[in-house]
Amino acid sequence: MQESHAKVDIDQLQFELERLRGENQDLRIALSTITEHGDLVEAQLHETNVKLQAEIVERQRTQAMLHALLEIVSRERDDLEIILQTIVEHGDVVDNQWQQKLQDATRLASFDGLTQIANRRRFDEHLDYQWQQMTREQAPLAVILCDIDYFKQYNDAYGHLAGDDCLRLVAQVLHSTLSRPGDLVARYGGEEFAAVLPQTNEEGAIAVAQRMQLALAQLKLRHDYSPVSPHVTVSMGVACTIPSHQRSIHNLLDEADQLLYQAKQQGKNRILHRRHHQSAPSNSVNDSL
Repeated sequence: MQESHAKVDIDQLQFELERLRGENQDLRIALSTITEHGDLVEAQLHETNVKLQAEIVERQRTQAMLHALLEIVSRERDDLEIILQTIVEHGDVVDNQWQQKLQDATRLASFDGLTQIANRRRFDEHLDYQWQQMTREQAPLAVILCDIDYFKQYNDAYGHLAGDDCLRLVAQVLHSTLSRPGDLVARYGGEEFAAVLPQTNEEGAIAVAQRMQLALAQLKLRHDYSPVSPHVTVSMGVACTIPSHQRSIHNLLDEADQLLYQAKQQGKNRILHRRHHQSAPSNSVNDSL
């Protein structure tokens, strides 16, 4: 009986031993598997850790760059605010300075550098403006073209510097005879001058031309090489019209130019106008002064 119980116990112990051996084998297999894959997991963890460290470094570098950029933008903003404030505070001064520069540039573009009176460009602009104005008002507009007599001989004899002085003096004399705001005298080109006289009929324009000749005669600018006078003289052509849309500025200028040409052909030192086509030479005026 006791032997029977002992055999049963032995069988159970052997069974339990076999089971434990099986579990031990399973544990060994599991442990081996874990060991085999542990290196792979560790490698993956290391790689991930390296990537995270690199990303952290990149983010830190980017943050540093952004911080530096923000500082630069902040400084430039402050500078711009200072500049803007300066412009606002001194805007009137800057505007006045630029306005003055613009006026000076406009004046220089409209005046003859040598004679300091209006140049040809200014003459053309003023004549066009007055033509339009007189067309609306149906008022007369006169033009005087004048040319210094024997100016080439004056230049050759006295020199170009003296010739420039002569041009300046004649220009100032002609300019001084005009008093109305709309009147203009300009250097037309070379030794030629021109005057625009709005609201002036032929009689009035002739009177202005005679006043110009008289003022020049009073100047007594010596010219020993002129056959018509011992002093500098001018020849003049006077033309007048009431502007209209059927007539052009060029007609008026052409007429004055033709009359000036005829005045020089007829002996110079004279005023020629449409009504009489000629006038007595001005030598008598010169001789009487």
